[in-house]
Amino acid sequence: MNILLYLILVFAFVLRIYGINWDQGLHLHPDERMLIMVADRISFFKNLNPDFFNYGSLPIYLLKGLAQLSDYIFNTNLANYDGMLILGRFISIIFDLLTTFFIYKISEKIFKNKTLSLIAVFLYSIAFFPIQNSHFFVVDVLLTTLTTILFYNLIIYLTYDLRKDKLLDAKIFLLGLLTALMLATKFTSIIFYPITLIIVLLKNVRNWRKLIFTLFCFHLSFLIFYFISMPYAFLQFEKFASDISQQLKMNSDPYIFPYTLQYVYTLPYWYYIKNIFLWGLGPIISSLSLIGLIKLFKFNLKYILKNKVLFIFVFINIFYFLIIGRSSVKFMRYLLPLYPFFTIMAGYGIYYIYKKYKPLAIILVIGALIWSLLFNNIYSQTHTRIAATNWIQKNIPQGKTLAIEHWDDRVPIFNGQIYNYEELTLYDQPDNETKWQIINEKLKKTDYIIIASNRLYIPLQVLSDCKKYKSCYPITSQYYQRLFSNNLGFKKIAEFTAYPHLQIGDWKLEINDDSADESFTVYDHPKILIFKNEKNN
Repeated sequence: MNILLYLILVFAFVLRIYGINWDQGLHLHPDERMLIMVADRISFFKNLNPDFFNYGSLPIYLLKGLAQLSDYIFNTNLANYDGMLILGRFISIIFDLLTTFFIYKISEKIFKNKTLSLIAVFLYSIAFFPIQNSHFFVVDVLLTTLTTILFYNLIIYLTYDLRKDKLLDAKIFLLGLLTALMLATKFTSIIFYPITLIIVLLKNVRNWRKLIFTLFCFHLSFLIFYFISMPYAFLQFEKFASDISQQLKMNSDPYIFPYTLQYVYTLPYWYYIKNIFLWGLGPIISSLSLIGLIKLFKFNLKYILKNKVLFIFVFINIFYFLIIGRSSVKFMRYLLPLYPFFTIMAGYGIYYIYKKYKPLAIILVIGALIWSLLFNNIYSQTHTRIAATNWIQKNIPQGKTLAIEHWDDRVPIFNGQIYNYEELTLYDQPDNETKWQIINEKLKKTDYIIIASNRLYIPLQVLSDCKKYKSCYPITSQYYQRLFSNNLGFKKIAEFTAYPHLQIGDWKLEINDDSADESFTVYDHPKILIFKNEKNN
């Protein structure tokens, strides 16, 4: 194995382990927090019912199983709510390193070029969005690994030379296993089920007897491992179907939950592309990926059509983008399984540039690395909610009344019992005078307004037109405008940010990422705003 591959994997590990305890054990990622809460209430082999199917059971079982095993063998005390936090993040790192490794395997299979494959691996290792998500225990990281391994094994299966008289191919059981594990991780992976069936069909189309037997073996493997990985999808099917139906409905209706209102006014496909370009991969790797795709299609279209491995790989990823990209709810992590594809195309793009303009290729790779380091420096700073909490307890006297926004994590996040609270129910509908009579009474009693992120004020200011939007907030929009312009009787006295930056001596380069998708900033570096009531103080 190429020593450079090992060095890149070590470098990828360093980038992902850096700042792993970014929230100082306070569980500040809501999806991660929910998964750990579910894992905390199950136990091998006393109670395996998660009673929760928004996500698959496999990540939950994996986390709790490893925690209990570690406690049993090493007496580590990890199988509890706090202990599983760092363990879960380590699991994410290991899975993402597996993704990195299989990017090399896929790229080598497609392009037969070790240098190009190593470049693709390096670009994935420094792409910030995979790095960021490896700092969380979220199912999308595991799903990305499993889909990447599935891609590799589909390539192997498609190119494997079966004997004509060989009825059973053991590889079909592996495809069934991987499909089951993916579905037991996140239901949206059902997208890959028909693709896998199409490839099985293409492989066995000339032998109907073998095709039928192969499909039977695939589904037998799939059902066995899906039941093992997610038994209560069968045992509590009604609950499972209800939870999945709710999740699917969310993807077609951004009005269903308050926290998805941010996507009401966003454009399908373009919103994802914009966030991938600016934040997920960054402008350099994104541009290289685009160059790679253009080069591939412009000069090698006949080659793509003849090369079934490359064709299938490109087709699968484009198909996934077309299905997910049109969804109404557009969390950036939904496209995380496409990042291996993007970086492989970027590797192809930079390799093409390297052959013609070597200095430019080197400059671009260095620029992509600097971009990654800028964003990784988020984890060198105190989390903004922790910094804001420390400031509040130092500068706001006990007994004061703090107004906080519902549907967001409360700040201060610890020792908050020394204050009184008024909850501003700004998402409530209808946005009328009755609602605001209640909120205004709360504001009169408020000494300080704490805005813990942009979760509410970004979408609610946009959704001001009641002729255009089903849920509209004209009065709330005016409230925010008056608040931010100091016309509400409250003055901004503190702001906490942790922008991506790089500093050498007195020189500092900082990137304002306030315009990024909310989910890109809200977990590990939200902007915190504190306003003081000038009348009450």
